Amino acid sequence: CQTGQALITSVTKETKTIAPPKLYDLTTLQREVNRIFGFTAKQTLEYTQSLYEKKLCTYPRTDSQFLSEDMGAMVEKVREAVVSSISFISKVKVQVDNKRVLNSKKVSDHHAIVPTVKIADLERMTLPETERNILLLVANRLLCATGESHIYEMVKAEITCNEYHFYVSGKTVVQNGWKNFEEAWKQEFQATKNEIETVVEEMKVPELKEGMILDKV
Repeated sequence: CQTGQALITSVTKETKTIAPPKLYDLTTLQREVNRIFGFTAKQTLEYTQSLYEKKLCTYPRTDSQFLSEDMGAMVEKVREAVVSSISFISKVKVQVDNKRVLNSKKVSDHHAIVPTVKIADLERMTLPETERNILLLVANRLLCATGESHIYEMVKAEITCNEYHFYVSGKTVVQNGWKNFEEAWKQEFQATKNEIETVVEEMKVPELKEGMILDKV
């Protein structure tokens, strides 16, 4: 095949959408904090309870992942406070839809865990690193949850050369959306933390069309 020509015999493309994640309830927060920072469920509750008592986040003992529909104005104020106070997030530009997180029917005794507007004073506060990490995680989740969908095009192709068949797949991002916030957060914390999850990027493929001839494989 090194000296032969290759023919692209088929190309399939599929557009896929990944919706923004939901806000944290206590269980999902505990699970995420354990995965990233290694804290136990009990530790996560204690640290988040301390943030609540300092009026930096809302009540942690909740099983809801939404806010009530009368909290729209509050969400916008909190988002503005988060963006203005956290340097690694302030440069991220994403279209916002606060309605994604508002659903009174899915709120039980307490709504989802979110920061309060007091996060605007974060840089002037002295917080334990454990609490600060959790607060930043909760703040970033609010931004992700109110961001645009992540849209990408999945490409699969079959290539034939000298009666051998090769297959290639990859993806092209059409709209990064809420993942802009996720990536900014990971870049910030990977510089100082050994995050458990390894991010593996799928291969990006060039524009392929059925019937194209490739000189080398």
